[in-house]
Amino acid sequence: MRISRLLLTAALLIGVLLAQQPAQAAAAFPRIDATGFQLVSGDTFATYGARVAQLETKPQLAPVGVTEVLAASNRTGRPLCHSTYLNASLDPQGFCWQDGEDDDENVWIPQGVSGSGDAQPAGGARRVAVASWHNSDDTAIRVSFLDLATNKYRHVLLVEPTADGNFQAIAGHGHGLFWSGNMLVVATGGSVLRVFDLRHIWQTDTSTGEVGLGADGKYHALWHAFALPQVGAYWYAGGGCANTTGDKPCFASLGIDHGGAGSFVAVEHTERGGGRIVRWPLDESTGLPRAGADGVVHAVEAFDSPVWGMQGAVSYNNEFVITGVCPEYAGNIGDGVDYPSCLHRGTGGASTTVWTKAPKNTENLSYWPATGELWLISEQLRERVTVHIPFS
Repeated sequence: MRISRLLLTAALLIGVLLAQQPAQAAAAFPRIDATGFQLVSGDTFATYGARVAQLETKPQLAPVGVTEVLAASNRTGRPLCHSTYLNASLDPQGFCWQDGEDDDENVWIPQGVSGSGDAQPAGGARRVAVASWHNSDDTAIRVSFLDLATNKYRHVLLVEPTADGNFQAIAGHGHGLFWSGNMLVVATGGSVLRVFDLRHIWQTDTSTGEVGLGADGKYHALWHAFALPQVGAYWYAGGGCANTTGDKPCFASLGIDHGGAGSFVAVEHTERGGGRIVRWPLDESTGLPRAGADGVVHAVEAFDSPVWGMQGAVSYNNEFVITGVCPEYAGNIGDGVDYPSCLHRGTGGASTTVWTKAPKNTENLSYWPATGELWLISEQLRERVTVHIPFS
């Protein structure tokens, strides 16, 4: 009798504990109304195009490309050196940044990932990864180009040409980016996408932390040897953004979907569920968001994500991978401890399920269709990795 009571008590306790755990079964991933989500670009391409052209009349700012940046690489990444927490059967491959400031300090923090597999979805001779970083006080953003054959890389400062014939650093978080053709599109802030043309990179003097024309008559870029000027922008009419509500979802990540007619997806970050994922049209022949006859970029569709702590997403033909909190750690949000992230898989308009654990603080994702690689990047201090696994 005592044994029966003990067994019954144990069973009840187990049931209570299980009931307290967040559900790990399929979670609804419904479509929501996207008709109000719209982006405009105004006259930014004409304005910045003219400013770039004027600055490039200066011999010091003769334009170069990614090839020249990589030829001047001054840092070398390492083979994977930190835990990825990914399922071993996925055979994670990738790199760590050079030991020192890029891995061990929060002077700059990585956010977005893309690369040649996005720029040339059918494949190309040279495999290059690109990542966005923000500095510790969000007063500057840089991108890094890394040759995957050698792991050698160089940082490039993002700059905005100004009306007075100079240029300045771009403030923001560098939430996400994608590389399409010659264009690099960066979510520099939650409410704006800035566009950069990779055929127009400027070599700059590294002797000072100035940005733009210095007192010495040389052009500088915050100690960087290269600067990449903005050539255009997209934003919500009227400006601003808001998470989970309204018709201006904040941009927390970007990822190209190379299936169908061409599109990219953007997510907003929320601590808990309810963040939105929005699909926007992309013209891969120009590398730019595709505007309608009215000159406005209209969202294609949108979804309400069940993933808590959503940081990034990418899709291919409506099959999504989303980064966020693992269900077993959902109750620990805000406790000051960094836990592994999880990758969640699902079909838009249907449901998502947990796929695998992932590096701590996994941020953005990128899918390279020619090789079937799903790339991800993490920002975790002293555990930063950039990794790829099979998409399916």
